Amino acid sequence: MSIIESEEPNTDKNMDWIYAPADGDQEVEKCIERIEDALGFKLFTWQKHYLIYGRFRRYGQTTAKILRDLIVPGEPLDYTKRASCNAERIYREELRKIKEKLDAARIPTRPVFFTKQDRERYLRENDPRERARRQQDTRNL
Repeated sequence: MSIIESEEPNTDKNMDWIYAPADGDQEVEKCIERIEDALGFKLFTWQKHYLIYGRFRRYGQTTAKILRDLIVPGEPLDYTKRASCNAERIYREELRKIKEKLDAARIPTRPVFFTKQDRERYLRENDPRERARRQQDTRNL
């Protein structure tokens, strides 16, 4: 089996998502179909969303931002305080899921504190004095 043949089922799945309906409203979908017929091509789902809502979503920006936040070296991310809005709460939930997958695959990520205990554990484990004490304990064995 060639690489192209093995990718075909996945390609069909992706094509379905790329051209997915943007709205459950039959009237809106019929209008979009008429527009597509007039243009001679299908609109991508994010184009449909933009037409309907004036903005587009579901094109991967959140995932890309999360990956950048996790993979680009920097200070630990501190999410110990309550999220200020629903969008922030959802972002944190998605970040946690992606971090778990990256960690399971042993892909290095920035530390993330979801609880005060996470932060305290990190500070304890990365405190130079604590590290020196652990090394001393190891030598004494």
